[in-house]
This record gives sequence, C-alpha cells and structure tokens, in this order.
Amino acid sequence: MPDASPIRASSLDDWTRAIARPTIFPAGGSAAALAAVAAAAVLEMVAALTASRESYALVHDEARASRARAEGLRHELLTLASADAEAIQRFSQALALSRGSDAERELRERRKRSALREGAEIQRDVLAACHEVAGLGLAMAERGLKSARGDAGTAVFLAAGAARSAAWAIRLNLEDEPAGSELGGLAAAAAERLAAVEEAERRVGILLERRA
Repeated sequence: MPDASPIRASSLDDWTRAIARPTIFPAGGSAAALAAVAAAAVLEMVAALTASRESYALVHDEARASRARAEGLRHELLTLASADAEAIQRFSQALALSRGSDAERELRERRKRSALREGAEIQRDVLAACHEVAGLGLAMAERGLKSARGDAGTAVFLAAGAARSAAWAIRLNLEDEPAGSELGGLAAAAAERLAAVEEAERRVGILLERRA
C-alpha cells in the first residue's frame, strides 16, 4: 500500500510499514490507537484465563464481562486507528491546497481546521477507550489470575501510554481554536480523563512492586 492509509483489517505489518513511511499519515494518533488495541488484547487474554480457572469462581462473572468489553474495545480501537489515519490524510490534502488568493487561503484554513477537529474527536474516543482498558486492567491485576498479574499490568501501562498521546494530540490539534469554541472544553476534559488513567497506572505499579 504505497500511498493509501491502512484500513481496519490491515495486517500489523501493513500498519507499521505505513506508519514508517516519510509521510504525515498515518501518524502518532494511529500508533496510539494501535498501542491501545494491544492493551485491550492483553486484557482480554488475562480475563479469559481468569474465567477458565475454577479457583477464581468468585470473579468469573467479572472476568467474563471484562473479556467481552475488552474484545469490543479492541475492535473499536482498530476502527479509530483507521479513522485517525484518514483524518490526517485529509489534513495533508488541505496543506497541499493553493494559497494564491484570499478565497483559496480561506478554504485551505477551513479544511485544515476541520481535519484537526476531526482528529481531536477521534483521539477523545481513543482516550475514553484507554480509560476503560486501564480500569478493567487494574481490576484484573487486583482480582484476576495472579500468575497473569504482570500481563494485566502491561495492559494498563500500554493504555496509559496511548492515553498520554491521545490527550496531547487533542491539546495540540485544538490550540488554534477560537475562544468559546464548541470544542473548547475538550482539552480540559481530556486532562481529567488522563489523570484517572495515570492513577490506575500508579496503583498497578504499586501492586506489582509488592509482588516483586
């Protein structure tokens, strides 16, 4: 795929090759979403292992629910990775527009802003998914299969890294938004959600330290 953005069903090799190209799409937003996909997959594994052990019967219902939600988040995040690549491609196309006249410059700026807003909204959804993965991962680290506690921690750590990327993308994409914009509160809300993810990361780190 020399110039096209990867799609949801693209292989991991296709995604990494596309991200590595000397173009601006796909970029960090898609990479963050893919890291969160991996986090959801690891969480799904830990929850499935927990649900398969009779000695964890008291948390079977929780583990099954976590597994089902992790599977859903994995699919959602793959879709978001593709959507982000498409948004950044539209931003790249906007940059290539002519700036010869006032009308052309206005169109170029409008298209740029539209693509940046779209990217911010996509990363808002990535951050929301990371928040869920981190919370479920912490719960599995606390109550799930003990021998998979490190894997649950990995899910939280990956989700936290992706969440930090998403929060910064939102902030940077919206830095030129006019005061009072309908998206004005998005960066502040993202910072609050990131703080919750990082708290889950802190708590799972303490849990793993105690086991070490």
